[in-house]
Amino acid sequence: MQIKEVERITGITSKNIRFYEKQGLLSPTRDAKNLYRGFSDDDVKRLKEIKLLRKFGVGLADIKSIQEGNMSLTECMQMYLRYFNKQKKELDKVIELCENIEKKDADLQAIDVDYYLDTIDSVEKSNPGFVNIARDFLTKAKSVIPLQPKTFFEPTAPIIDSHDFMVELEKYAEREGKSIMFISLGMRPTIRLDGHRYICALEMPRYLHFPFSIFFVTRFNFGYRFVYLYEDFTQEW
Repeated sequence: MQIKEVERITGITSKNIRFYEKQGLLSPTRDAKNLYRGFSDDDVKRLKEIKLLRKFGVGLADIKSIQEGNMSLTECMQMYLRYFNKQKKELDKVIELCENIEKKDADLQAIDVDYYLDTIDSVEKSNPGFVNIARDFLTKAKSVIPLQPKTFFEPTAPIIDSHDFMVELEKYAEREGKSIMFISLGMRPTIRLDGHRYICALEMPRYLHFPFSIFFVTRFNFGYRFVYLYEDFTQEW
């Protein structure tokens, strides 16, 4: 079957199917005459497996390890359960800080920003992986980044690690027909897009699908719904 039919069956876009092929996650046959991709039932099954694992936030490298037999599905789920339980603890702390701010019923400029930043710093010292959701909010209060983003976009797949973030930014630049250069990587990367420098940030969705989850449901599942691009005037950070 051809790629459009596979797109209809799986709900995965043709662009993402080609991307998964490029990453070595599936190998459709090629017609010798016109080089069109030909997908088998096994290819469709594999794409559905990839889609399921991506719904759980499993990274592409880990999916490939499962496919190649270097890691079992059980081992993968155990690893991601540890990760999600860690995220739950981190999110609990973020919720606690947000509730504390909400109870004060104060303007952004009126809260004790240093107190909250110090609290986050103390958590980060004991847990270096602390999610920077609260810090993103508070750094705006100190004018480290502008209050309003220059633009934003919705990822095509869950962003779980820095590699996922880089891939989604590259795909965004390709869609927009812009050149991209990475100045720094990580979960808050700095990029140069058509010569303009931006700080990229993931932001908490406006609502949660169920308690203590960083995911919610639209067409896809995302840890964060949008990627925001802020103009970087500081040339620091």
